[in-house]
Amino acid sequence: MIAIDTEAVKTRFAALAGVDAAEYETLCSDAALEIQRMQKSGCGPEASGPLTAAAAALAFYRFVLAGACVPCGSFEAGDLKVSPEKPNVSSARRFWRESLAAAAPYLEDTCFLFRRTSV
Repeated sequence: MIAIDTEAVKTRFAALAGVDAAEYETLCSDAALEIQRMQKSGCGPEASGPLTAAAAALAFYRFVLAGACVPCGSFEAGDLKVSPEKPNVSSARRFWRESLAAAAPYLEDTCFLFRRTSV
């Protein structure tokens, strides 16, 4: 197993979200720990890139989810109406899923269970 570099996760997250990653250190480190717990034993250094990207994508997805929960105001002045755009949660989820798929060779499969039953 390799340790996921939280600083690299924060750098990627900041690039995705367009924010100062220092404010979201907990979000990034939680995502890194979650991906690290899913990691297969015996991963080498080649897993570092995909696992870091998956952790950053997970942090970004959670950031977008949190932003979608915050009500955004709008204002009108005459015929002009200004309202901020809501974050696109479905796009962030697709991005997270694609990053997870790219890291799949280095992760335990937690979504599938195969067992034998007797009659």
